[in-house]
Amino acid sequence: MKRRIFLRNVGLATLAGTAVGAAGLAAIQPQRTILPFAAADNDALPERPVVAKRVLVVGGGLAGIAAAYELLKRGFAVILVERASQLGGRLTGWEVQVEGETMAMEHGFHGFFNQYYNLKGLLAEAGLLKHLKPVRDYPILFKDKPMESFTNTTTLFPFNLLAVVGQAKSVSLLDFYPPSDALYELMRYQPERTFREFDGVDFKSFCQNINRPMVDTIIEPFAHTSFNQFHQYSTAEGIRFFHFFYLGNPDGMGYDQTIDDAMTSVVTPLKDILIALGGKVLTGMEAERLVETDGRITKLVLRSAGSSPGEAHQVPASAVGADWQPTRSSSGELYFVKRDDRGDYAALSSRCTHMGCPVALDPATGGFACPCHGAKYDRHGLPTAGPAILPLPAVAAELRGDTVHLTAAPLQPATEYAADYFVLACDVPGLKNILAHSEISDQALVSSVARLGVADPYIVWRIWLDRELRPQYVPFYTVSGYRYVDSIAIYSQLQPAYEDWARRRRGAVVELHAYAVEAHNLLPEAEIKRLMRAELDELIPELQGAGVIHDIYMMQENFPRWAPGDHAGRPGVATPFDNLFLAGDFVRLEVPANLMEAATMTGRMAANRVLAAEHLRENPIPAVALVGPLTTGT
Repeated sequence: MKRRIFLRNVGLATLAGTAVGAAGLAAIQPQRTILPFAAADNDALPERPVVAKRVLVVGGGLAGIAAAYELLKRGFAVILVERASQLGGRLTGWEVQVEGETMAMEHGFHGFFNQYYNLKGLLAEAGLLKHLKPVRDYPILFKDKPMESFTNTTTLFPFNLLAVVGQAKSVSLLDFYPPSDALYELMRYQPERTFREFDGVDFKSFCQNINRPMVDTIIEPFAHTSFNQFHQYSTAEGIRFFHFFYLGNPDGMGYDQTIDDAMTSVVTPLKDILIALGGKVLTGMEAERLVETDGRITKLVLRSAGSSPGEAHQVPASAVGADWQPTRSSSGELYFVKRDDRGDYAALSSRCTHMGCPVALDPATGGFACPCHGAKYDRHGLPTAGPAILPLPAVAAELRGDTVHLTAAPLQPATEYAADYFVLACDVPGLKNILAHSEISDQALVSSVARLGVADPYIVWRIWLDRELRPQYVPFYTVSGYRYVDSIAIYSQLQPAYEDWARRRRGAVVELHAYAVEAHNLLPEAEIKRLMRAELDELIPELQGAGVIHDIYMMQENFPRWAPGDHAGRPGVATPFDNLFLAGDFVRLEVPANLMEAATMTGRMAANRVLAAEHLRENPIPAVALVGPLTTGT
């Protein structure tokens, strides 16, 4: 027998023996589970309240949509509030003009994995699964070695791992031998023990005790899709991530994509269903603060998007010229101020009215541009392109002596909404802003939210090119080993509208993603584009020299941070207030779920909390196996 075959057999025997020895092959298979209900007699409880209680849900992403949907169908009066001009959160989209043609733009490619039970259950109920189609493979393009493919051939543990190893060119079963505590720890997820022992350890340090081929080929590329840097990622969160996406679910790595853009396929139909169920959807409205009365949350204060008060600020009149110039208050709030020909002063807030990101001056137009989502405004602050539909908020500017005073008071009045229950399902920056402006008694909650962080910025750059691209193996590739590019989505082979454009124009449309850009890589936009284009040319050589017809570049900073030590202080779905709940992919979860599934699951969990508080029947919430296949105890 050849030596390599012998070693592979040793590895096979080691892995299978470890698995079977732990509990027996049948006993360790990952199983789909249902989370426990609050009441033992859940099935006997009524479904609908006698009197419709009022619920305010803040945040129109998947978490907020899921919470609103579950409560609306059970007879609650729900208002869903979204700061942007449309629902969707990171799934949202908008129209852009490309050489006179209207095309759909969105925040990036999204994969709908088989184990997204709550998200796919929501889509199934809404009749939207027909808007998805399967992607046949999950390939990774490496800088220094051939492409690896991770198509599933079985979901039976440990043979699913063996199938991956059998397909991989640079990993062998020898990498499982001798049994490594670190490698096998990925298969032993147990919430309490895993977070107690590993939350304080960064994932890169943990993986130093795992064979390099396994780390370089499988672990690090997949871990980076958490949108966190490998060395800034909690090991416990990394173990939970791998458990959810592969080791602890019976459905493997298969996933679907939307047939059309996400707004057309998912978001707009869900919004229509919410309205049909009697829900009220308020877009372009910003939640400013919560109001507490006698130990309960009683009201939510809303304003038009971007009009929440900043703080008083003064600028020397002599420093204000005829062109817009930036000026920051003592807390860092950014304004733009100028003087017109008549000597009158004007000021604008820098808050983009799409999602509140700070806009910057656009030298090309004399107006303003949002670097996050591509919104553009003219020199008067009126929107001209991208997702924003409201102008930049005006700020009162008054000359007093030799100083221009910028008012802290908003120009638009506030609106107060009273409700019986509140669900905050916004992203981390939005939640932190609401709690920071709320005068509530529980400082532990305020501190917990204040400690939340966001990961390093991520980049989405969509490029329309003047050269055709031959049909690729799949429309989406994970990428490993490059400075910026972490994945490529080939939209001209992904969505019908883009396929049609490419066919008519004999061109191609590709989208490059950089998942977590560290501070030393935050170079000027033009330089980042130059470097990313060079990486694209290396990844797809036939596009070298192709001209750029149009492009949209976005840098956003709103994915949750999963740093070592964050877990213990992270807020959960429940809060110290019996009528206030949180939902979103940032919420503390011992249950294995990530990304869009975590958002949808926590939205449904928040809805269940409301149902339980009203002594109503909770909805079943499915999950992957709650512990790893090799878990033997706590």
